[in-house]
Formats: sequence, C-alpha cells, structure tokens
Amino acid sequence: MFYPNFSPFPELATRRFVLREINVADASLIHELRSDQETNALIDRENSKSIEDALLFIDRIKRGVSRNECIYWVICFQNLSDLIGTIGYYNFNLSAGTAEIGYELLTKFRGQGIMNEVLPGIIQFGFEEMKLKWISAFTTEKNIGSVRLLQKSGFQLSASEDNNTIEHVSGMLTFILHNRQYQKMENQMSNDERK
Repeated sequence: MFYPNFSPFPELATRRFVLREINVADASLIHELRSDQETNALIDRENSKSIEDALLFIDRIKRGVSRNECIYWVICFQNLSDLIGTIGYYNFNLSAGTAEIGYELLTKFRGQGIMNEVLPGIIQFGFEEMKLKWISAFTTEKNIGSVRLLQKSGFQLSASEDNNTIEHVSGMLTFILHNRQYQKMENQMSNDERK
C-alpha cells in the first residue's frame, strides 16, 4: 500500500520545461485549456464556460493535492510562468498501488514533442517517489498522438476495461504500464548508454 504525500509540492524540471503547482494566476489559460471542444469531446468533459469555472477547477485541484488525493502539475517553458499544458495522477487505489495518469496541452503546443519530454519524468515520479505498482492511462483510438506517446513510453494496450474512468466515449482504450516493465526499460537504457 502506498501513502502519497505532496507537501511540499514536488516541482520537477526537464531540459526545456518546469512542472509546477497550479495557482489562480493560471485561470485564463486553464479556461482556454478546458474549453477546447475537440479535447473535451475525446474525454467526455464539459467545456469551461468562464474564468469562474476555471477558478473553481483550480480550487478543486489545490484541495485534492493538499489532501494527497491527486497530484497535478502545470507545464511551463523554463524561465516562463505561462501554462502550456498540464499532467498529473488521479484516481489513486492505495491498496493496489495504482493511479491514473492524465495530460493535455493547449492546442498551439501540440505536436512539438513536449509530452515526449515531460512524460518520462512523471512516470519516474510515479514509480520511484509514489511507489506505484502500475499506472493506467485512457485515451480514445481517435487520439493517435496520445496512443503513440503511451506506446513509446512503454504502456501496453489492455484488453480489460477495468478502472476506465471515461465510460461514455466510444473507442476508449485502456493502457497500462507496470513497474516491472518500467524497471526493465530503465535497465535496458542504462545498458545501452554504457555501450
């Protein structure tokens, strides 16, 4: 069983990006992100209708993080504070040691390899800091970029729809990455680097 503790908030960084805590200054870009009709149709989410909706969402996330019920990072370019996307873990199953990962980018930042750079560190955090046994991800078969990202990151398509939290979208796929598979990939990369 794992017991997450996100205090202090675990800010992370990659070569080009900072992953930081959400705050009220992000409201206008959270509204833009959560009012994208194409994305919302893929995940069965209502469009954000106002900045007030975005502020309510930010408050809900901050409360969830403070209670260790989720962890949610804002993705920004290094030395800039503007949100370009988000990534996080939700739907913890403490006894099974599992969590669901979710991510999204503002439309103008898609297709630029951002998630290819960010996702490995978040997976590492899940397995090494949170001590997860496996991570689930859900995406629609129509979201080819997300399917490819998950496959490239070692996730395997699961025949089971267990724990699928997005029930009302047709073509929803369940991907799983087990800690043992992650460790195997990490060992292989270490061996390749030594050659």
